[in-house]
Amino acid sequence: MFSTRPIRNEKDLFGKRHKEAVKRLNKTVREGDFAAILGPRRVGKTSVINVFLNKYGSKYKYLYYDLAFGMGREAISYMELTPVMSNISEEELDYSATLNLGLVKMDIKPRGVVEFQNAFLNLLRCLNKKGERVIIIFDEAQVLPRFAPLNMLGMLQTISDGFENVTVVLSGSMPGLLERILNPSEDKPFFARYVERIHIFRWELEESVEYLKKGLGKRKYTEDELVEAATELSNVPGFLAYYGKLRVNGEPHDRAMLMAVEYAVKLWKLDIRNFIRIYKSPAYVIALKKVAKGPSFGVTTEEILTEITSLTGISERRAKEILKNLVDGGLLTKPKRGIYQIPEKPLRMAILEFQDREIYF
Repeated sequence: MFSTRPIRNEKDLFGKRHKEAVKRLNKTVREGDFAAILGPRRVGKTSVINVFLNKYGSKYKYLYYDLAFGMGREAISYMELTPVMSNISEEELDYSATLNLGLVKMDIKPRGVVEFQNAFLNLLRCLNKKGERVIIIFDEAQVLPRFAPLNMLGMLQTISDGFENVTVVLSGSMPGLLERILNPSEDKPFFARYVERIHIFRWELEESVEYLKKGLGKRKYTEDELVEAATELSNVPGFLAYYGKLRVNGEPHDRAMLMAVEYAVKLWKLDIRNFIRIYKSPAYVIALKKVAKGPSFGVTTEEILTEITSLTGISERRAKEILKNLVDGGLLTKPKRGIYQIPEKPLRMAILEFQDREIYF
């Protein structure tokens, strides 16, 4: 029940909305539309994809790319673009398509980016002609634009325009950054005419407590303990699973809470480092700390802008761009006009514990 790894079996997937997301994903793929699974970190997006593949994958051909390794990197080599899972068999392909599959899987090293791109599209062209539904899945898809000089977004547009039996599923833990791919500016092509957005949210308090009760079974606990765990871990499924696993393994509530919060803070620190490495500006840390030190109901735009501009000397326009990037990256939320908040308690703790040298050195 308390798995700290992505779930594959539907019986282990908790939450009505998560199970509904699996059904919606299958319906979208079946109808041939592109899909985007959007939601904050560690809420179960990868689990939804894995359960979908485990339950329905035999009906489709698929290539599944996990791009999490590209988080925090400005540029990624196309040679690192290899599927972590695929059910496309060489026995079903002719010689030319088998060669292309080898290049796509990097079993055969392409001589250059053009050869790889052609192999990728030629493989999909072959599969498309067979009339079977083919799925290309990109987890943490917000890093796709960093595969320069490989034009991934152009390839997605080619798939959308020319391969009626091929569909693409994108997921990302930085929903705002992924939305920039789905809704590019006027001077960039929109790669798909329609994308079904499937949102995965943090659980509500009642769901979190129910999840912990179900996993703990007949073990001793109090209602207050479970409410505290859910509240302090901000109803994040991944963090609650870690807490639950500790309890099942014999840790008392206080010890399990301490360890789970430390675990959550450690992961958030890693996420912050990865984010800051892309943008390389101390203004991001200044903005985050200003909000983290403020009241839980939020800090005003004016207060944050004043802090950024006075300490860095950058323009107000640039400071507003920084705030937008932080929201798009999932490190801030904007619950109402003119107010910014930290979305999770462990994230707030991670920001307050951060020293600038931890990011830049």
